[in-house]
Amino acid sequence: MIEGSLERWRRRLERAGTLISTRLDDPPLLEELATAAAVSPFHFHRIWRALTRETVGQTVLRLRLEASKELLQTKDATVAETAIAVGFATPQSFARAFRRHTGKTPTEHRAASPPTSAASGKELKVEIERRGEILVVALRREGKAYTDLNATFGQVWSWAQTTDVLKRLEGIYGIPLDDSASVPLDRLRYDACLALGVTTAPQPLRVLALPAGDYARLRHFGSYDGLEATTQNLVGDWLPASAWEPANFPVFHHFTSDPDDTPVEELVTDVLLPLASSQESSRD
Repeated sequence: MIEGSLERWRRRLERAGTLISTRLDDPPLLEELATAAAVSPFHFHRIWRALTRETVGQTVLRLRLEASKELLQTKDATVAETAIAVGFATPQSFARAFRRHTGKTPTEHRAASPPTSAASGKELKVEIERRGEILVVALRREGKAYTDLNATFGQVWSWAQTTDVLKRLEGIYGIPLDDSASVPLDRLRYDACLALGVTTAPQPLRVLALPAGDYARLRHFGSYDGLEATTQNLVGDWLPASAWEPANFPVFHHFTSDPDDTPVEELVTDVLLPLASSQESSRD
């Protein structure tokens, strides 16, 4: 682990944390937090979750409850006044959250435990490689978990088959645009992609470019159910401890095995994180 790099990321996330703590009644949007931390919105949630061991929503709730304890004890505020001051919609919702997370009523104090830092003992076999630009035909799916994606990929596959471009297939890719632990289920976005060597496609399909440049690659073996954990290992654990910066493009998956002909335990998927060029890397 490169401790200096990890400390640099902590300092950057502290800027986002300060923004959150000053806006408990009106939490900042993802774009504001990412700007404060000088990192792409595509990667902020995963890095935040890795280094704080909580989602942004959990951070907001924890800070609200910590602020409420101080108000209740040092300012002699009523429950209703405290609830409004720290951003809860009603005294009832505040009281429920307080009791659920502390086991006591809002008038009782419980010292908050600080978030722990990211685990440092993992040996991740991450490779750095340079890749050329790849054009893919993509179909967006929204509002569902990153599971049961066969139907979405099947729609792209069917179009490619009927238009006789499937014979040009160069690769199968998936882009989970959001951190599923931080973004509500109904707002999750996923792009199912086939590299077909074409430059146009009819709606709702679209052509997008997987950019050329340096990539961090972490290979995942086995069931696709474990892909989210591997993705988090790469973006949340390896990246902050490295000397690299992420590019402003989401992490994506390259499915190198044919799931129809490969036993689940033998599936191989490359998790790919686009890296910023040296000119883009100085953000501290």
